[in-house]
Amino acid sequence: MIPQRSLERLAGAFALFAIAIAALLLGKPYFTNAARPARGIQDPVVALQVARSIGEVDLVLSEAPSPDRETMRFKQNIDFFFIGGYTAMFLTLAWLLLRLGGWGWAAGPAAMICAVAAASFDVWENRAILRILDVPLFRTSPAMINAIRSASAAKWTLAAFTLAITSSYFFRRKGWLSRLAAALMVVTAAMDLYGLRDNRFLVWQGIPGLASLAAIAAALLVMRG
Repeated sequence: MIPQRSLERLAGAFALFAIAIAALLLGKPYFTNAARPARGIQDPVVALQVARSIGEVDLVLSEAPSPDRETMRFKQNIDFFFIGGYTAMFLTLAWLLLRLGGWGWAAGPAAMICAVAAASFDVWENRAILRILDVPLFRTSPAMINAIRSASAAKWTLAAFTLAITSSYFFRRKGWLSRLAAALMVVTAAMDLYGLRDNRFLVWQGIPGLASLAAIAAALLVMRG
């Protein structure tokens, strides 16, 4: 059996990997000034995930071909690595929860199911976005847009549940970094869920989300508990 400390280091390493990929996603190439998402959503990627009409797709991507479509393609392809990183981290945390016994016997498998389901919908969402990037606006059907939005809603919901469940592992550890990680995970989960009502929060949740990854990595790789 793998020692608990080794599993914690592995989860911390996956958190660091997710942070590195997130940095790539936030970096170049950038969207042009032509990308003007609707409804006050500041991030074009999130705006496309929750687009309600062809008009909102146009505000993000413009007509094909366009530089912003190529930027979106690049970021969606990189995002597959981010999905792998956070899924591996959540599965390792779920395994650690399971080994705690008691509440962990239920929480661990529940977190595993939610993590795999969230990743599956995330992949579905990315593939749906990639499918429309070469399609002219007049051929972009409501069904294509709905496929993105429905997968996105399922992803955010399941990610919130996964965060909430796995945060319990850090609440049970000693040390202020673990408690900070747990608190940030809960805040991120709450913002994910509220973001389904007010989509701007799906952008803003990235702040506590990245902070929680950093706290997880620090708690599991530096501090013992």
